[in-house]
Amino acid sequence: MSFQIGNSLNLCFKQLKSGDYTVKTFEANKLWEFRTNDSEYYFYKNFGINNYRALYPENHKYFGNVITISSSMYERTFTTQSLDPKILWYYLDHNYYTDYKKDKIPAVITDDEIITYLAESSSLMTIPVNVFGEGIKKKSVKLYNYSLTGSDEYTLIDDGLGNLRDTAFDETKFVDNKNLLLYVGFNEKYREYGVKNKKLPYVLDASALHNDVNIYELKKIEYQPGITVSGDTTPTGVSAFMSGSHFKVENHNKFNFGSNSDFAFSFWFKLPTKQILENSTINHIFCKNSVKKVYRINNNLDETLPHSFNDEESLSVNYPFEIYFNNDTSPIPNKLTFKQSGYGQIAEVTSSTLSKNTWHHAVCQKTGSKYQIWIDGTLDSEFNFSSSIDNIKNENYFYIGGNGLSETQNDAFTGNLDEIRIYSSAIPADKITYLYDNSYDTGYAYQTSRVGNVFYGHGMIVVSDPRPKYKNAFLGSTGNFDYAGIENGFEGYFRSTTTLYQYEIICKIRKHEFNFTQNSSVRTDKFNQNDQLENYVTSSYFNPYITTIGLYNDNRDLVAIAKLANPLEKRDDVDMNVIVRFDM
Repeated sequence: MSFQIGNSLNLCFKQLKSGDYTVKTFEANKLWEFRTNDSEYYFYKNFGINNYRALYPENHKYFGNVITISSSMYERTFTTQSLDPKILWYYLDHNYYTDYKKDKIPAVITDDEIITYLAESSSLMTIPVNVFGEGIKKKSVKLYNYSLTGSDEYTLIDDGLGNLRDTAFDETKFVDNKNLLLYVGFNEKYREYGVKNKKLPYVLDASALHNDVNIYELKKIEYQPGITVSGDTTPTGVSAFMSGSHFKVENHNKFNFGSNSDFAFSFWFKLPTKQILENSTINHIFCKNSVKKVYRINNNLDETLPHSFNDEESLSVNYPFEIYFNNDTSPIPNKLTFKQSGYGQIAEVTSSTLSKNTWHHAVCQKTGSKYQIWIDGTLDSEFNFSSSIDNIKNENYFYIGGNGLSETQNDAFTGNLDEIRIYSSAIPADKITYLYDNSYDTGYAYQTSRVGNVFYGHGMIVVSDPRPKYKNAFLGSTGNFDYAGIENGFEGYFRSTTTLYQYEIICKIRKHEFNFTQNSSVRTDKFNQNDQLENYVTSSYFNPYITTIGLYNDNRDLVAIAKLANPLEKRDDVDMNVIVRFDM
């Protein structure tokens, strides 16, 4: 049988100062250490063990001095970093991270139950697994970032499922995801910054329901920096700037909230100076509207003219919900309204006046008989509706950023939207406060402690959270190794894995053996064994290749055949050893 264990090899790496870092390996309780300085590569200390055979000098050309540390936000390539970091980032983006295709099926090549996405800023650490074991052992990665001020300190651990998590987060403060119906954060849209004509016609719903959310009027949407750090102007992630476009949620039946059902909308928004569309006094942010298109015959009195079919929009009265902004033409301008209605019954609550050109967080929710609007973590308005509203459900689509009507009747919202979450339950007051918290140290607005991924089989550790605290992890605040001497820096640890086999046989091929081939293609006449050899075979530069090794018992019976993954050139100047491992 075969099995994997964590072998005795640990790796510890520590940033020291600009252009100089130390890597320490601990093997069999013996310390070996080397240093790099710019492009030079030399040993610093050796305590009784020689690992040089595992670190061939040419490896640093490909692995960046054993470990490649890079960032998507590099402004230049360091002398100690021979691979362009943006190439590594591009490779990650296209090969290791999930992204919806047109059929909405993620393409995943990772080997665990891993939650993956790549943000605009991403720091990457690659470890040559063929040098340090076969891969990274699960739950073995620990990363420590520290600084004199403490503002950039964090401890990241590997959860065993391929996710790096920040231990500073108290996950009991997150809203329970079992009631999450939709989550659109736009962070995957960093790929479409500045793109006008090749935007994808959908956004990613990261909830467990994976709703189809399609975009209409693609050219009227722009992706911009997202919500800012609390009390600061530093942006985090990506937001969507709407200017006449809207989203259509195809799975609309999931959003028919009953008359006795609690529900909540949590979202961030930024209002511009003026709404582009003011055909009416309101601009919808969320709407499951009751407008249907019906056809009627236009009967002309003049019988010589043909009958014609015209579109007519018919209004019904049942709204499971609508949330809209009252624009400058409204009697109550610059306020949010949250409403639920059905057959003449209306429950409605309106916020206080909102400032423009600044980010606000809103929660609009129904909890029991109360309809509430929370603004920036504080209860802003509340309305108690003692009776229940009947016949609220409808079969119409759910729209975000508009009402989905024709151009003349469209009341699409103008402004930025970000971190949209919809729940099938009310949100407790203390957790609304945390939804509003986007502080630098432990911002809970993103509702996750996961800040990156570990790809065990590929030897890759990635920190890709959009929050600025993790920007250019391992590289300093600007990605330029600005650690202010030895006071600031990072440490990291991991264990590697190796496979132990039940049987291991060393096949020795001496330099004077097997220097010819039995392949008939080397003869001028492939069917005549006595014919002459091709001229190239007699050259002194001709070396055959080994593709198969046979294992025989004492009776010279063939008992096993080992196929090499790649042909191995037979050398006639040195002996060669081939290790065959197998289980029975």
